Amino acid sequence: MIQLLLAGILWGTIGVFVKGLSSLGADGTLTAFLRMFFAFAVILSVSLFRHGRKIILHDKAALFYCVLLGLVSNGLFNVFYTSSIRINGMGIASVLLYTAPVFTAIASAIIFREKFSALKISALAVNIIGCILTVTGGNLSLNSINMAGVLAGLGSGFCYGMAAVIGRLAGERTDSLTVSMYSYLSALMFLVIFMRPDISFALSETKILGLGLLYGLIPTALAYLVYYNALKVIHDTSKVPVIASVEPVTAVLIGTIIYNERIGTANLVGVAVVMISIIIMAKAK
Repeated sequence: MIQLLLAGILWGTIGVFVKGLSSLGADGTLTAFLRMFFAFAVILSVSLFRHGRKIILHDKAALFYCVLLGLVSNGLFNVFYTSSIRINGMGIASVLLYTAPVFTAIASAIIFREKFSALKISALAVNIIGCILTVTGGNLSLNSINMAGVLAGLGSGFCYGMAAVIGRLAGERTDSLTVSMYSYLSALMFLVIFMRPDISFALSETKILGLGLLYGLIPTALAYLVYYNALKVIHDTSKVPVIASVEPVTAVLIGTIIYNERIGTANLVGVAVVMISIIIMAKAK
């Protein structure tokens, strides 16, 4: 549990790096690329030091899950979440991200046959209400909603929710270092082939490369290592994103204190409702 809380805190700093890279001129695709590139470089170096040639993965099923994890929960997730932060701001983006328990619970019930109790259903319903309130600020007029931002936020929630499910499947067959390395590599390939980041721009800006390195190290390589390691000992997968939900709290605090992001009373109530849903989910069986 401590490892998941630590991962959540580290993920809560993502907005700092996204905003920093954005201010230097990096777009969402380049930001996602830098994150995956430096995370992969760090994990590859550690893996080579610890395991040498044994880093080659021969288990086809494990390789499949690692690649799928990279494509969905690293590649697509980075694109969605970066876009959500740019459009919605750190606070709202992080709360939209935490629609993830809904997706995780549904997938876990289908794949792992985990119980879908009445308390879990209640927690998920409260979570959805809280997210809607946070996004709309109490104003349900469609004109007040940036639909692109909402869709980006929900997309990030889905991709993040799948990380617990796919990560558990991968972690049952190999160690957390290997899972991280292959997932980052597949995410990196996805971004280069399909998103085509402006790598030349990054190479011309030393500050972008330096901040990109920190982005790949702190809320990525370190965070996911402790996260995947924790998945091996937690068997109720639907609770994983709930335990790591210290992330939106961290992000909201950073967004309001450091960046002076405006969050109205209704938005704050929405955040509180989401946190209540997280507490309910933690108690659910």
